[in-house]
Amino acid sequence: MSTTTVLSEQARRSGAAFRHLCSPRTWWSAAVTLNRGNTAIAPAVRVGVAVGLVLVVGGLLGHRDLAGFAALGSLTSAFCRADPYRVRLPRLLVVGGAVVLYVGLGAILGASGSSIAVQVVAVSLAAGLAALLVSALRLMGPGAVVLIFAAAGAAGFATTVGDVGRLMAAAIVGSFVGIAASLAPWAWDAFRGDDGHRIAERAGVLVALRGVLGRRLLMRSARIVAACAIAATIAVAAGLQHPMWAAMGALASLQGIDYHATVHRGVQRLLGNLGGAAVAIALLALPLGYWGAVALIVVLQVAAEILATVNYALCSLAVTPMALLLTGLGAGLTADVAVDRVADTAVGVVCGVVLAALTVAHHEFAGSDPIPVVSSSASSR
Repeated sequence: MSTTTVLSEQARRSGAAFRHLCSPRTWWSAAVTLNRGNTAIAPAVRVGVAVGLVLVVGGLLGHRDLAGFAALGSLTSAFCRADPYRVRLPRLLVVGGAVVLYVGLGAILGASGSSIAVQVVAVSLAAGLAALLVSALRLMGPGAVVLIFAAAGAAGFATTVGDVGRLMAAAIVGSFVGIAASLAPWAWDAFRGDDGHRIAERAGVLVALRGVLGRRLLMRSARIVAACAIAATIAVAAGLQHPMWAAMGALASLQGIDYHATVHRGVQRLLGNLGGAAVAIALLALPLGYWGAVALIVVLQVAAEILATVNYALCSLAVTPMALLLTGLGAGLTADVAVDRVADTAVGVVCGVVLAALTVAHHEFAGSDPIPVVSSSASSR
């Protein structure tokens, strides 16, 4: 096939992609589509318990500044919820280890006093690698954005070499709590002598990791690296205070299984962030204190887990204020940061969906190998 033909075909696909993006019907569908068939309460509550436990213990021990990073580790419990327990355990260990490593990466960037340019490059590459890992292992859950949130938070917190170890230790503790919360029903059934859980026909972790060299996964990851770098750079140039949030917006929107899903999630994330910012402004204006913030974080986290499979906009409506409250545990935030969050997210989503439209492949219109990104409630356990 000639170069001219290839470019012509790509232009045709990109044109169709942009028409889909600009269609009012696309935006309306993203806003009102609800999936009511896959909602489970118990797994969402376990995630909330894990997050709440580390925040409470951290507060009681006088480590409120580290509690948020332990909470990020405890979000390990939000992954692999539909997997049978024997399949889930090694995957949760990978997720927990990844959270710790990404906290360490961010802490090193912060403690070393690296420039914003270095941080943008490092975080963008890390985002591509995180997406590759999540895709290859088919890790159902919040997705690679959790890892980048951990790295960005650590980069903003760490100022000394000692902070690197402290933050990683907090993430390790939180990860173990999250794994324990996820596997608690299995442990309880084993204690009662009931170990009749089904075993899924799922490739082992090491076997699944061989898939990272697949061409489609590598292309998607490269697209994510580019989108994150572009979004963060634009945010920096625009004078926004949290450019890594722009990178997270691009990453989150690009984790769909095909182009239509990418646009759908991008629109929902943007709408959810607008509503979530309004909620956050109201909450940040209140004299919550540490314990009030902890209570709200737990409630919002459980709500986000329940709503994740219903509508991603509703999920983002809960995630946005939760993330801002979690960020502000160590150092107070003002309501202005919620506005900055919306602006950064808008930059990221636009960069993500536009780049996806420009580079859309034929198979992405019909869907392809899925990239799991939302909390699955397929398992009621």
